[in-house]
Amino acid sequence: MLEEIRCSQLIKDKLEFNSGLNVVTGPDDGANSIGKSSVLMLLDFALAGDDFINLCSDVIENVGVVTVEMDFSFDGVTYSFSRGTNDPKVVIFLSEQGRPEKSIDEYRSFLKKGFNFPEYSASFRGAINPFSRIWGKDNNNPNKPLNSFPSEPYSKIKPNLLKLYSLYGSLRELEKEKFETEKKKGALKVAFNEGYIQPLTKPQKAKKEVRLSELEGEILKIKKSLENYSINASQIINDENLKIKSEKDGFVSNLSHLKNRLKRTEDNLTYGNTANKKYFEKLKDYFPDVNIDKLAKIDQFHSGITRILKGELREEKYYLEEQVELLENEIKSIESKLLESARVVGKPSGLVDKMLDLSSEEKDIREQLRFRDIKLAIDDKVDEITVEISGNSTESLSTIESDLNNTMSEYIRKFYKGNPVSPKIKLSESRYEFEHNEDSGTGKAAANMVSLDLSFLKKTYLPVLIHDSIVFSDIQDHAIEEILEEYSFTEKQVFISIDKTNRFKEKTQNLIKDSEFLALGSDRFAFGKSWKNRT
Repeated sequence: MLEEIRCSQLIKDKLEFNSGLNVVTGPDDGANSIGKSSVLMLLDFALAGDDFINLCSDVIENVGVVTVEMDFSFDGVTYSFSRGTNDPKVVIFLSEQGRPEKSIDEYRSFLKKGFNFPEYSASFRGAINPFSRIWGKDNNNPNKPLNSFPSEPYSKIKPNLLKLYSLYGSLRELEKEKFETEKKKGALKVAFNEGYIQPLTKPQKAKKEVRLSELEGEILKIKKSLENYSINASQIINDENLKIKSEKDGFVSNLSHLKNRLKRTEDNLTYGNTANKKYFEKLKDYFPDVNIDKLAKIDQFHSGITRILKGELREEKYYLEEQVELLENEIKSIESKLLESARVVGKPSGLVDKMLDLSSEEKDIREQLRFRDIKLAIDDKVDEITVEISGNSTESLSTIESDLNNTMSEYIRKFYKGNPVSPKIKLSESRYEFEHNEDSGTGKAAANMVSLDLSFLKKTYLPVLIHDSIVFSDIQDHAIEEILEEYSFTEKQVFISIDKTNRFKEKTQNLIKDSEFLALGSDRFAFGKSWKNRT
């Protein structure tokens, strides 16, 4: 708990506190602007709040930098700290060696641990802020008692409620799962929007599935063809090559015939002159009976014919040479076909290319269908988690609602005699209502709000309440007396400001006196002086 604070600018530089009720009192004439609210705001500042900087700027303007030292007692050990308005984001840990400066967040974490906040609890200030009701903070509207400030959205209030009642653990895991799932959903949406993946409507999906079936059939057919290529490669080669070889054989035969004709034509052109008689004489060595004179006459005849037909023979030679060249080229072409035929059979590139194209299209369609299924699964998962979160939250809120209503009823019956009308809080997924029922007078409504705060103090790990005198201004005196007594019963801490204490019974006056940590008056100002009449 908070044991004491020290501030040299205060009229009393050391303020000591106890568990239960702690009171700063004002004069019996009810004089204002003496600093009661500023003192409570300074306590809020000591408890890691930030409102003192803005709402008490007049104090800082008139007394200068305000530095406050505070002592907390946790498990019998006292811890000391220092915080100043000149650098409110820094807290000096006075109890630690070297008196290190740490951040306000580290200070809040220390207090959260010191006050034994459970796992998955509200933040330290998240727990305290709604129940630190000091003039200027605008959080004392009895119709909106859960608001830390007037415009606070219910989306912030609801999780804080669940955390205060330690009912947020299971919901936290669900919300974490939902957050991760929605991240995936967002990433998928970006992929669709950027055109990396084509989104499919239901009709498009049906068409794609039909096309996918067609592609699977075509690809299977090509695979079987490729297998047949492998199995029947020799037969394919033989069939193809036999045709080509037969064609080649025909060309080779024609080429041989043409070459023979060309040889004879060339011989006719070469040997067309009269042969020398001495060549015929040599024949006698082999054929003794040959008639050399007769041969010479025949040779002379042929030579004569050759001379007559020499032009025609030359034309024949040119023609035959051209035909030979053409046939040789045809044969080379056929030989190339034989080689190419073997290569085609070994590597059926046309079929492979087609299968690659079909496989690429198949992959694209499968990806589109897969991502559509993923999207639908993610959407379903988000919806499922949302429903589960809603159900979990609704059940938890119902538990909180019932507990608060029962506890508030107990307090109201203590504040008011007879059969008083108890307030009802209604907690839904989207809003909350605080109903005063048939008794909605200003004073009773404020007492209802006090009963709510005390219910939280009793039922949760909320460590402190701070109630300024504005909270009690419209409540009947007899109800205030009961409220003050309830404050004193708690083992936690309640800090209040109140004036005109002579209106209460002696018992109540004694309680206030015993719980008083600072008394202020029209000539005893919290910070030693008044500036309310300054021009």
